Amino acid sequence: MLFQTPVFFLFFAIVFALYAGLQRNLVWQNRMLLLASYVFYGWWDIRFLVLIVGGTALAYMLTPAVAGRDLPRRHLLEGLGLALAGALISFLPDLGANWRHLMTTLALMGGATAIVLALDRVENREARGRIALTIGTIALLCLIGVFKYFNFFADSFVRITSLFGGEVSWTTANIVLPVGISFFTFQIIGYLVDVRRGKFPPSASILTFASFIAFFPQLVAGPIERASHLYGQFMQARRITADGLSSGALLFLWGMFKKVVVADNLSPVVNDVFARSGSATTGELLVGILAFAFQIYGDFSGYTDMARGISRMLGFELMLNFKLPYFSRTPSEFWERWHISLSSWLRDYLYISLGGNRHGSFNTYRNLFLTMLLGGLWHGAAWTFVAWGAFHGFILIVYRMLDIDRRVMPVVNGWMATRPAAGLVANAGLVAIMFALTLIGWLFFRAGDMATVGHFLTGIFAGTGLASAHWGTLGLFTVPLILVQCWQRWTDKLEFLAASPPFIRLNLVLFLLYSLIFLAPGEASDFIYFAF
Repeated sequence: MLFQTPVFFLFFAIVFALYAGLQRNLVWQNRMLLLASYVFYGWWDIRFLVLIVGGTALAYMLTPAVAGRDLPRRHLLEGLGLALAGALISFLPDLGANWRHLMTTLALMGGATAIVLALDRVENREARGRIALTIGTIALLCLIGVFKYFNFFADSFVRITSLFGGEVSWTTANIVLPVGISFFTFQIIGYLVDVRRGKFPPSASILTFASFIAFFPQLVAGPIERASHLYGQFMQARRITADGLSSGALLFLWGMFKKVVVADNLSPVVNDVFARSGSATTGELLVGILAFAFQIYGDFSGYTDMARGISRMLGFELMLNFKLPYFSRTPSEFWERWHISLSSWLRDYLYISLGGNRHGSFNTYRNLFLTMLLGGLWHGAAWTFVAWGAFHGFILIVYRMLDIDRRVMPVVNGWMATRPAAGLVANAGLVAIMFALTLIGWLFFRAGDMATVGHFLTGIFAGTGLASAHWGTLGLFTVPLILVQCWQRWTDKLEFLAASPPFIRLNLVLFLLYSLIFLAPGEASDFIYFAF
C-alpha cells in the first residue's frame, strides 16, 4: 500500500475517521492504530505479518529479563497470545500451503517460552540482563540474516569456492525480502538496548509496545524511532488540531511532490543510463549519476515527509530524518543530515559499543570504518553496498585525519561573519567537494555490479562529450527542487510551506497540485528504501 495511491487515501480516510471518533479513549485509539498498522503491513503479503508480530512478542517477553527484573506471568502470556494471533492470521487464510510455516512458528514459540522461563531462573540479575539482551539481539539479527542475506552469502560462497578450483552445488532458497524488515528490527533492537542501559523502562503494556513498533506511517521505511521519542506519545492523550492537520497536509504534499514528480520522473533516465553504462557518453553518464542523486533524495526524503505529515495529522511527531544533506561540507556533516535516524542509530548502538573514539586514533578509525561497512551492508545484500559503506568509511577517516571539522570549519564559519564573500566561496568549495564525493558513493549504491562502476569511472574521464538528450529532463525536474532547497537553507525553514505568507502558500500549493496532476507518471512506483 503506497502513500501516493488511491487505496492508501481510502485507507487513511477510514483510519482517520475512526481515530477522530475515539479521541476520548486513548486505549481504544491505540488498539485501532495497531489494527490499522497490521492491515497496512499485511497488505503486501499477509504471511510476513508473523515476522513483525513475532519479533514484537519476543522482545516484549524478554524485556523484564533485559532490565534484570523477574518475569511477570502476564508478560509471558500476553507475548505468547500476540505471537499466536499473528501466526494464525498470517497462515490460516491458506493453511494448506502454509501449514509447515505454522508448525515452525509454533515450535519457535515453544523454544522462546523455554528460553524466557530459563532466564527467569538466573539469579544474577546483571548476568540475566546481558544474556537476555544478547539472545534478543541475535534472534532479531538472524531474522534479517535469513530473509535478507541468505541468498547473498550462499551465492558468494559458491563464487569464492570456484575461484580456488572447487565445485559446490548450492541451490539458494530464493527467499523473498519482507518489506521494511531492517527498519522494524533495528527499532526493536534499539529499544532493548535502551532498556538494558537504563535509558527507558520496560514496557508494561503489550498494546502500547506493539503500537510503537508497528506504527504504520514509519513502519516500512523509517525513521527508525527511539522509544524515548515515540513510545511516550502512545501513552498520552492526543488531539487532532487545525494546526496539525494543516502543517501535516502541507508536509505530506511536499513529500509527495518530491517522490512522484521528481523521483519517479528521473527514474527512467537513471534506468536507461545505468543499463547501457558501457556504451554511454561522458555527458550521459554524468546525467545518470546526477539524476540518481536527486532521485534517491526525492524518493527517500519524500517518504519521510509523507510519513511525518500523516503522523502529525494524527497528533504524533516523528523525528526529522533529512536536513538538506546536499549542503553538507564534510562527511560527518553529511551523516548528520542524511538518514539521520539510521546514522544516529549506528553511532549510538554500534560505533559507541565498538569503543567509539575512546581508545586512540587507530581504534577510532577502525570503529568508523566497521560502522560504515556494516551500515552499507544494512542497505542491501550486494558487494556494491559493502563498497559504498567502505567508501564512506574511508572519506570519514581521511577528513578526520586532516582534522577538517575541528580546524577548517571554525575558520570558514568565522569568515561568514567577518568576510562574507570569502566565507561564501569557501563554503561553496567545501559543499562542491563533498557533493562530488557523495556522487561517487551513489555510483556504488546504484550500480548492480562493480563492472558498472568501472564503466562509469572510465567513461566519465574519457571525455567523449557532454551532450545528452536527458539534460532537459534533469533540469525540468530538479531545478524547482534545488531552488526550494536553497530557500530552505537560506531561511533555515525546512517546512517552508507552513512558514510562507498565506498568498505565497496558496500559489505554492497550487503549483504542487498542478505538478502532481500533469507531471505524475502513469503508474505509481515503490519507494527505493522499501527494498532495505
